[in-house]
Amino acid sequence: MGYGNWGYSSMMGGIGTFGFLTWLVILIDLTLVGIWLWQQVTKK
Repeated sequence: MGYGNWGYSSMMGGIGTFGFLTWLVILIDLTLVGIWLWQQVTKK
């Protein structure tokens, strides 16, 4: 049972890592878009 639980938690950890990387990319994109929008506003 313990080994099965460890395998499950390990799988969830992998999903968590993938989710973290996905959110990291999204945050970077949002930051770049925010900077671009700020530059567009300051041009006017």
